[in-house]
Amino acid sequence: MGVWERKILPLSPSPPHLLQMRDKTNMTDNLHRAAEEHFNRGNDLDENGHRDAAIKAWQEAVELDPEHAAAHFNLGIAFADEGEPARALHHLREAVRLDPFDVEARRELAEVYLEQDRFDDAINQLRQALNLAPSDGETAHLLAEVYLENEMWDAAAGALEAGAMLEEDADLWFQLGRGYEHANRQDDAILAYRRALVCFPEHRESADQLRMLHVPVEEPPDPDEDS
Repeated sequence: MGVWERKILPLSPSPPHLLQMRDKTNMTDNLHRAAEEHFNRGNDLDENGHRDAAIKAWQEAVELDPEHAAAHFNLGIAFADEGEPARALHHLREAVRLDPFDVEARRELAEVYLEQDRFDDAINQLRQALNLAPSDGETAHLLAEVYLENEMWDAAAGALEAGAMLEEDADLWFQLGRGYEHANRQDDAILAYRRALVCFPEHRESADQLRMLHVPVEEPPDPDEDS
């Protein structure tokens, strides 16, 4: 019997369109790596006090990779610090578009809107940020400040209730209490002053207002709970 020999067929060349796809993928990967290098270099420069050089490095990163959310975020912060709100808005909007779940990017975008008195846009971003992170005290505090400035008392109370009842919230609760008093809503004012004391038990202004209203500083126990 003759020996069976396996024939080795020559490899057929890859179709041109597959070669083009492979080359395009490799090129994209290289661009991403280069963008990340520029991004990291920008971070190092910024940490060492070289903001202008850092901005240039981050700009090179987004030129190489326009969807580099973190580089857009850093550029937004940098341009906001440099007093260039239009450029800050552009990059922070891009950061939010690319990463809609980035609470910090939304908060920073809201800050720039507030500097331009664009309250509705700021409120929209802060509400979305609070929906993403309901117990984020910093976002709740900022949103409450915006509501108080616009005399939206109940909305401010809701934002503060959503927060973490931090010590720095005490002044906002006090402001809210004063707003309720001016609106002849004494019961709501009393509650707001007591909330201020929960945040900061030594908040003298709130304690003084409660005494002026002739009510105890601490909320009386609910009689239904004792029965």
